[in-house]
Amino acid sequence: MRFPSGRSRRGAPVRGLLLTASLLGLFAVARPQPGLAQASVVPEDPTALISRADRARILGSDDALVRVVEISDFECPFCARFNSETFHALDSLYIETGKIQYVWIGFPSPSHPRAFPAIEAAFCAGSVGKFWQMHDLLFENQAEWMEAANPSEVFARYASGLGIDVVSFALCIGNDRMAPLIVRDYEGVVRAGITQTPFFIVADSVPIVGAAPLEQFVETIDDLLELKGGG
Repeated sequence: MRFPSGRSRRGAPVRGLLLTASLLGLFAVARPQPGLAQASVVPEDPTALISRADRARILGSDDALVRVVEISDFECPFCARFNSETFHALDSLYIETGKIQYVWIGFPSPSHPRAFPAIEAAFCAGSVGKFWQMHDLLFENQAEWMEAANPSEVFARYASGLGIDVVSFALCIGNDRMAPLIVRDYEGVVRAGITQTPFFIVADSVPIVGAAPLEQFVETIDDLLELKGGG
């Protein structure tokens, strides 16, 4: 699955930051690890498949006062930097404490040929409740699957390690079953005028561009929580 290559991902103005409604609206199978039950079968029903994946990429309470949307690309080095340096601290400070809800949106660059299948791998894992585990593996091992002769083999090995049935997982990726969800995300980001990753929208309106330091997120989120009476 490829996206049009004619769009520039830099320099376009950000339009419509109140975009939550818009944005939210392989075949070499790894051997199962000894002693690990391969019980989590990726569903075949397309409605259930996409619905489960869509929900799995959301962390935190629906009642949280602030929502943070991350627009990301698994092949993006700055996205990987954010994941290693900042995301897990945000999780501990704000998501696990119920202060924010966090949503991950995929935006695969046309210049990143393996970004689309990597997002498929995360969403296929998400259909059995393993989106964030696969998300972390993809970022932590970015060089491995980017340099692999067949990244599908690597994705299947990650799935096996997470206890996912690798046959149904491979079919999910190989048949592009998550393509409607990925395309929906991509088109929503393009409509919003966002051209780069990572890009963050805090409380549906405040942008943070790039792999910003933790301190910038803390200052922004705390100010918004105080405005909303949750500081």
